[in-house]
Amino acid sequence: MSVEAMRSSSPPHLHDAGETIPRAMVQVLVALMPALAVAVVVFGMNVIYIVTVSVMVAVISELLARALMRRRVTLYDFSAVVTGLLFAFLLPPTTPLWVVAIGAFIAVAVAKELFGGLGKNIFNPALLARVVLMFTPLSIYTSRYVVPFFWRKAGFFTPVTTRVIDRAAGVVAYGTLSGMPLDAVNAATPLSLLHAGKLSDAVAGATPVGATWLTAGGRPTLLSLFLGLKSGSIGEVSILALLLGGVYLMWRRTIDWRIPFGIITAFTLFNMAAGNSPLYQLLSGALFLGAFFMATDWVTSPMSHRGIWIYAVGIGVTVAVLRAVGFHAEAVAVSILYWNLLTTAIDRYLARPRFGESRWRVLNYLPEMPRPPAKPGSKARWE
Repeated sequence: MSVEAMRSSSPPHLHDAGETIPRAMVQVLVALMPALAVAVVVFGMNVIYIVTVSVMVAVISELLARALMRRRVTLYDFSAVVTGLLFAFLLPPTTPLWVVAIGAFIAVAVAKELFGGLGKNIFNPALLARVVLMFTPLSIYTSRYVVPFFWRKAGFFTPVTTRVIDRAAGVVAYGTLSGMPLDAVNAATPLSLLHAGKLSDAVAGATPVGATWLTAGGRPTLLSLFLGLKSGSIGEVSILALLLGGVYLMWRRTIDWRIPFGIITAFTLFNMAAGNSPLYQLLSGALFLGAFFMATDWVTSPMSHRGIWIYAVGIGVTVAVLRAVGFHAEAVAVSILYWNLLTTAIDRYLARPRFGESRWRVLNYLPEMPRPPAKPGSKARWE
């Protein structure tokens, strides 16, 4: 065996010869552009303000953290930029910029650099920062949503932020950075309607439904959910845009198709078995954003094909269970983080070791999907 064949390295493990981390990160950024474009159309320039602050703070946080820890600068790999953009995608379009900055700092300085930097973090940094905010008093800023195209009243370029009126009662209002109040309408998201059980018949309630097109009963239409004409976080609104980006990444072999396929299929089958509406469940939240752009993180997902199937199906079922028991808020984020934690155990005990057999013999008989022939000059994923 040659020295080159015996060489090993820490993750992320690249799939093809000639692939580099900076190139892969740029491909992820390109894949996220359709979703970003739709978010700007639906929510106005406030999306750009949030993304800019998140990315800038992420980059500065990496510089400061690596300087304090006396590590070499790694901004050239664009991982901090991707983390900042993904974190911004997880936020409502009226999140105050100072809250955005705090979350981006947590994502890079704590969830990424404190663990040793890219390749050593055990959790997806953007998701971990989002969940941390969810369990702090700042959650009131990151759990309120406005109707799509609210900028028609506020102005397309007007910076809009959430202001707390009554924290105990969870009452918020919207205004400019200077404090001027704005007539932006607070809205119920499709997931909040599912949580309240208001999608079975006609929708009733004081809070408007955050969707452009509604059925006769007042429910968001499936076309509104698919195109992104609904309330929600910046990056989760348009399923069509996320699918375009995900297909691009699979075509470039930047991500493993088994992960989004396993997550979405397991989630759908579970909801069908439970008697839930699979289409509304699929299109109403951040499942596609998590399946294509979060769970596919090379560092925090298993390395073998068998491990990937266990990981993907586990995430899909966990999301479905959390939603079934009423935990709709960030169910996707919590599920992916939980299975991030299990990735090491999957690689160690459930995946096929070097000589082809698992320590648990029953797992050696699990079926594996057929693999396409390797491209000339390419390196197959570690088995």
